[in-house]
Amino acid sequence: MTRRLLLYFSVTLLVFALVIGGVFGFLFRRYTLNLHTNDLKTHAEAIAASLSGKDQIGTMSTPPEETAPSSTVSHGPHGDRQVRMRRMGANTPTAQVQSSAKKHGEMGAHTYCRRRVSETPSPSEESDNNLGLASLLRQLNAFTGSDVWIVDRAERTITLSGTETGTDYTELPPAAETLLEEIFTGKNVAGESFNAMLDVPSVTAGAPIRDANGNVTGALLMHRRLSDIHASETAGFQILAVSLILAFLLAAILSFLLARRFIRPLSMMEKTAAALADGHYETRSGIRQDDEIGSLAQSLDVLAQRLEDAAEERSKLDAMRRDFFASISHELRTPLTVLRGSLDALSSGLVSDEEKRREYLSQMETSAVHLSRLVSDIFDLARLENPDFSIEKTDVDLSDALRDAVRSARRLAAPKSVELRLPEAPPIPIRGDYGRLRQMFLAVLDNAVKFSPKNAAVEIDVETSDDRWNISVKDHGPGIAADLLPHIFDRFRTNRAGGTGLGLAIAQEIARRHDVILEANNAEGEGAIFAFRGHTAGGQLPPA
Repeated sequence: MTRRLLLYFSVTLLVFALVIGGVFGFLFRRYTLNLHTNDLKTHAEAIAASLSGKDQIGTMSTPPEETAPSSTVSHGPHGDRQVRMRRMGANTPTAQVQSSAKKHGEMGAHTYCRRRVSETPSPSEESDNNLGLASLLRQLNAFTGSDVWIVDRAERTITLSGTETGTDYTELPPAAETLLEEIFTGKNVAGESFNAMLDVPSVTAGAPIRDANGNVTGALLMHRRLSDIHASETAGFQILAVSLILAFLLAAILSFLLARRFIRPLSMMEKTAAALADGHYETRSGIRQDDEIGSLAQSLDVLAQRLEDAAEERSKLDAMRRDFFASISHELRTPLTVLRGSLDALSSGLVSDEEKRREYLSQMETSAVHLSRLVSDIFDLARLENPDFSIEKTDVDLSDALRDAVRSARRLAAPKSVELRLPEAPPIPIRGDYGRLRQMFLAVLDNAVKFSPKNAAVEIDVETSDDRWNISVKDHGPGIAADLLPHIFDRFRTNRAGGTGLGLAIAQEIARRHDVILEANNAEGEGAIFAFRGHTAGGQLPPA
C-alpha cells in the first residue's frame, strides 16, 4: 500500500511538473522574447533620436573612394559623434547599384547596397570618416549587445560595422522591405524579417532617423540573435528544473511519510480483523478519527462487540442447552422407569392383587400421559421456533379461547382445590389460530395452578379500551425469583419448580406469532402476574 500510494503521488507530481514546466516554458519564452524586443525597440528609439537632426545619414553612405576632400569627422557640442560628408552625384552607391544591376540586365526593387566599415581600414579605405563611423557602430554594438545598421533611405545603403571592409549588393526579403517602409513612414517597429539575411534566427527593431526639419532620412536597425535570448531562457529552465527536482524529492519524502501515516490505521484494522477471525472477540482497533477510516474502525469495533456478545450468548445458550438436555433426560427417564418397572412387575406375575394391578396400571397411564405431553411440548416448541412454520389465522374471539382454556385448567386445579376466577369477558375480535391461542392461555394457567397453594385462587382479569385489550393472570404462590425473572420465557431455561419450562417458552412463541406482548412480573405482596396485551382486528399494537 505504501509503495502504491508513493507511486500514485510520484506520477501525480511528475504530471504536475511536466504541465508546470510546459506552461512555464511557453509563457517564459514569450515573456523573454517580448522583454528583449521591447528593450531593443527602446534602444533603437533612443539611438535614432540622438542621431536625428544632424544631417548625417546621406553622407554616411558614401563610399570612401568617392568622398570629397571636405569630408570631416567631428564631435558636436555635447560630445555626440558626427560624421559629415557631402552627397555625391552620379558616383553614389545608388548609381553604383543601378550600374551593377544594369550590368546583370535587371533592376531589383528590394536591392540595397550593404557597406561594412572597419576601424582597421584597407589601403583604399583610410578616411577618418569611415574610422569614426566604424568606431561609432562598434560602440553601439557593444553598448546594446546587438548588431546596429544604419540605412540611408535616399541612397538605399545599409552601413554596418565588421571585421572586414567591403560593399555588396543585397536583395532584401519582401518582409524586410515592408519593415523598412514602415520605418520610413515614421513608425517604430520590430519583427523577425531579417532572418534570411542574417542566416540566424534573430529579432529586429527599427526606428526612423530624421533631419533637422523632421523628415525621415534613414532608419536605424538593431538585430539581436535569438540564441542570445535562448541563453537566458536556458538559465531560467535550469533554475526551474533544479527547483522541480528538489520539490519532487521533498514531495516524495513527505508522500512516503504521509502514506505510512495513512495506512497505519488500516494496518491496525487488519490486525484487529485477523484477531476476530481467530476468535479473540475482545480485540478492539482503538482508532478514533473523524473521517471515513475512523468510521470504518468504529464499525469494526461495533462488530467486535457484537461478536463478543454473541459469543457470550452462545456460551450461555450452550450451558442452558446442556441443562435442558439434562432436565429432559431426567424427565424422560422418570416416566420410562415407572413404565418399565410396572411392566416388569405385571409381566412377571409378582402382582396378583387386583387393587395393586389397578394401581400399577394407573401409574403407567400417568407416566405415559406425562411422557406424551413432554414429547408434544418439545415438538411444538421446535415447530414454533422454525420461521418456515406458518400458523393459519382466521377471525376468532379471544374471549372464547380464554374461557375454553379456563375450563380445561379447572380440571387441572381440582386436585388442589384451586379456584380460577374469570369475570364476564367482552368479545375481543382478532385474527389468529384458535387452538394455539387456547394453548397459550392454558400454559400460563397451568403454571399459575402449579405454583398456587391449596385452596388458593387464580384471578383472571380482562380489560378493553378502544382497539386495545389487556388480560392478566395472577396467582398467590411464592412469586418468581429475581435471578429467574428476566429469563422466565427463555428457551432451555428451567422454571420455578425445577421442570423443563417448555410451557412458558411455547406460550411466548405463540404470543409472538400473534403480535401479542406477554410479560411476567411479581405481584405486590405475593404471587406472580402474567399479562397479555394486544390489539383487536384493525387496531395498532400497543407499545411494550
